[in-house]
Amino acid sequence: MTTEPAPPEPDPTADPDRERLSRREKALLFLNSRRRRFWAVFTLIVSWFLLEILFDRSPVFPLSLVPNLFLYGGGALLVVLWTNGAILNQPAPLPVGIMRNTATTRFMNEETWETDLSRTQAQDALVRLFQQPGTEARVIGKTVWVQLGKEWHAEEWWHRDAAPHMKRTPPVHFFLNPTGSGTAITAFSQDRRLAGMHDVVRLSDEMSATAVKLARDATERPDDDEGRER
Repeated sequence: MTTEPAPPEPDPTADPDRERLSRREKALLFLNSRRRRFWAVFTLIVSWFLLEILFDRSPVFPLSLVPNLFLYGGGALLVVLWTNGAILNQPAPLPVGIMRNTATTRFMNEETWETDLSRTQAQDALVRLFQQPGTEARVIGKTVWVQLGKEWHAEEWWHRDAAPHMKRTPPVHFFLNPTGSGTAITAFSQDRRLAGMHDVVRLSDEMSATAVKLARDATERPDDDEGRER
């Protein structure tokens, strides 16, 4: 009796839209292997060392700064490429597998519900929902990124007085996955990166929860809504 080898696990970067990515987006996926990461770090260190030899004792003051400028600038670029752009505040349109992994790490809350709407209809519904003062919705790949602002007044939140102290406003990331009967929508909220005063963090959580609730009410299939009321 012979057994066939198990099929390989799907590669999160193997997305049919990969060929349509821009040069910037392809660059964010360049360091997707250990070999490339090793050579990127090795090249950065060797280049910095050579610049130190060439410019460290230069009598011209601006030239003596070249090694440190290269190290800091190259290091920052390396971090962005190493994380596939995950360190950026707003994600770039990358394959859904990578974007979802980033969202799982970045956000604390994850909710999923189903709708009878197609993916395009659900996407349009979410964009329309958040086209209001104090919010901004943007389609990123096959996802919808919502940025909430201080001036958004969807509800009378308990920690509303903390709004003037917010340095960064909370985002919510929606992923839309077609199913046999419609679309499954997954909302990621409560950004781990937001830090500061206790009231500011609580207000961010309240605003995110309201955004997810409004999105769910605007797209959820009726039979699921009836089930929740029971």
